[in-house]
Amino acid sequence: MTINYSPKEYDIFIGLDVDKKSFSFTVTDNNNMKRSKKIPSNPEKFYNYLQNNHADKKVVCAYEAGPTGFHLYDYLNMKDIPCLVVSPLSIPKAPNERVKNNRIDSEKLTQHLKSGSVKSIRVPQDEYRQLRYLVKTRENYSKLCKATKQRIKALLLSAHLDPSIKDDCEQWSRNYINELTHLSCDNAVRQSLDMLLNDLKYAREQTLAIHRALKAFCKKHETIDNYRRYLQSIPGIGFIVATTILGKIGDPMELRNPREIGAFTGLVPTEKSTGDAIKRGSITHLGNTTLRTLLIEAAWVAIRKDVTLQQFYHRIKGRHHPKMAAKKAITAVARKLTLIIHRILKEQRMYIP
Repeated sequence: MTINYSPKEYDIFIGLDVDKKSFSFTVTDNNNMKRSKKIPSNPEKFYNYLQNNHADKKVVCAYEAGPTGFHLYDYLNMKDIPCLVVSPLSIPKAPNERVKNNRIDSEKLTQHLKSGSVKSIRVPQDEYRQLRYLVKTRENYSKLCKATKQRIKALLLSAHLDPSIKDDCEQWSRNYINELTHLSCDNAVRQSLDMLLNDLKYAREQTLAIHRALKAFCKKHETIDNYRRYLQSIPGIGFIVATTILGKIGDPMELRNPREIGAFTGLVPTEKSTGDAIKRGSITHLGNTTLRTLLIEAAWVAIRKDVTLQQFYHRIKGRHHPKMAAKKAITAVARKLTLIIHRILKEQRMYIP
C-alpha cells in the first residue's frame, strides 16, 4: 500500500525516528513552528499525544523503514492518520554533515515531509507481508548455507587440505559431504570440521523446511499462486525467484508503471546529462540486492531458452568492449526481464515468447 499526499492538504507535519525503546519526533506546521519530543516506543502513546495536542488539525507523519517494521504504520492507519514509511536512501545527506542523532534525523525528515520531497515505499499488506517474512527466512538460511561452506573452505585451506576444497557456490552433494566427514586430519581440525558440517546440515534442513512452507503458503493463497505461475512461465524464473519477486514487490496491482520494478531492484542506469549531452553510467545499485542478484542469475538462463532475449543479449554485447560486454549485456537482459514481469503480472497471463 502506497500513500500519495500533497503538503497543501495538511496543517501538521511530523517526522519520527523510530527505534526499539523510543519515538523521537519533530512537529512543525505551516507557520514554521517547530517542537521536538521523545516518548516511549508505544504507538498508542503517540496517538494520544496527537489527540491531546493536534486533534483539530490535519496531521501527516513519516518515519524511515527499518528493523522495527510496520507496527506504527499499521496502528496509525487503523486510526485514519496518514503515515508514510520512507526509504532511508531517499533522504538527501549534505557532504558536510558530521553530526547524527535521533532528533536531527526527525527534524530532517519533517522538513522533507513538509516540502513534499519524500515518497512512501510500498508497504505490503495481508498475505503479501506474510509471504515477505517467509521469503526473508529462506534468504537467511540460504546465506547461512553459503557462509558455512566458506568457513569449511577456509578451514581446509588453513589445514593444507587444498585438494578437498570445493567452491562454496557449487552444490555440495551428499557424497562430497560424506568425504569431508571421513577426511583424514588432525583431531583439532576434525572437531572443528565436524562442528561446521553440523551447522551446514542444520542450515540445509531449515532451507528445505522453509521451501516446503513457501509451497504450502502459495497453495493456500490462490491469487499469489496464480501470479507465481505467471512468473514461472518466463524463461529463467523458477519457484524461488517467483516467490521472492512477489514477496518483495507486494501486490502487483499496485505497480504504477513498467519502470518501477527496475528502479526497485537498482537495474536502471545512472545519468549525468547536461544540455544536449546525454551521459549514462552503471546501474544505480539501489533497492533490493537479493532480488537484483536473482534476476541477473535468471537472465543467464533466459538467454539460453528464449531466442528473442538471446538476440537482445548479443546485440548489446556487440556494442561494448569485450572486457565488460558480457556483464553489461546480461544486466540489460535482467532489466528487460523486469519489463516482462510487469506486463505479465498486470495482464495476469502466461508469458508468450
